[in-house]
Amino acid sequence: MQARLIRFFALLTAMILIFLPSLADEAQTTTLTLKDLRENAPEGTFLAPGESPVITQDSYQSENIAIQIKRVRDEESSSDVTIADIYVSSVAYLRRGFPLGKWKGEMRSLKTIANESNAILAMTGDYSSLLSAGLAVANGEILLNKGNNLRDNCLILADGQMVTYRRREMDLSEVLDDGLTHSFLFGPALLSNGEAITSFDSKIRGTNPRSAIGYYQPGHYCFVLVDGRSKANRGMTLVQLSRFMQELGCKTAYNLDGGQSAVLWFNGEVINKPYKGGRRLTDIVYVPLDTADTQGK
Repeated sequence: MQARLIRFFALLTAMILIFLPSLADEAQTTTLTLKDLRENAPEGTFLAPGESPVITQDSYQSENIAIQIKRVRDEESSSDVTIADIYVSSVAYLRRGFPLGKWKGEMRSLKTIANESNAILAMTGDYSSLLSAGLAVANGEILLNKGNNLRDNCLILADGQMVTYRRREMDLSEVLDDGLTHSFLFGPALLSNGEAITSFDSKIRGTNPRSAIGYYQPGHYCFVLVDGRSKANRGMTLVQLSRFMQELGCKTAYNLDGGQSAVLWFNGEVINKPYKGGRRLTDIVYVPLDTADTQGK
């Protein structure tokens, strides 16, 4: 009897060791040291410590966050574009959110996810929870870690850098050692060395409503929302969006989920004109309200 028990536990231990690596492919937490990025922002960008946040119709300013909303008409594409210019003191204030805090939970409206996440600004994410391959990381947690040759990747590092990789160019083992806070998996990348890309082979390269995230320098980003699929707004092709992000001065830019999912939300309100009012989402990228418990959310 004792011998059988010993054999049983030996077999059980062996099975656990076999399955541990596959379990580790998802839901690992990386150890991050977040860099203070205040030195990259112009003087006066942030409020002094202890000052209460200031909110207007088109702006939000606190000791760690500065957001300015701007709306422009792009005549080339015949589309309205809403731009949220964002400064944060660290990438703790640039986050990803999911319905009820669950990566593979039920889909919800952007408004619902944003309110649950205590967001001041939010935009549609990359729907990576519906994909079976690639690298998905949110708030330092590795959610999916499997090889992928079909999609470009966008990474945001603990030091504030945002980098993109064209498909088949990224080495998973290397990037996981870089202090990874987020990895997006929709794409494609929109700029190459800061220059517009003139051709894409994506299936979504026609005119559409668009959501994109742009990067200027560590701590300085933008959310860009292009309205489309209506008489008033055609939407942009990927080539047009690429050129637009270059004209904004972005060094790196990445296309997120668009179409009916393209929604931008600020201070409790949807501030663009989503196609058919938008739809339920699997995830958002957002800036939280600047409160003492921000990093614990």
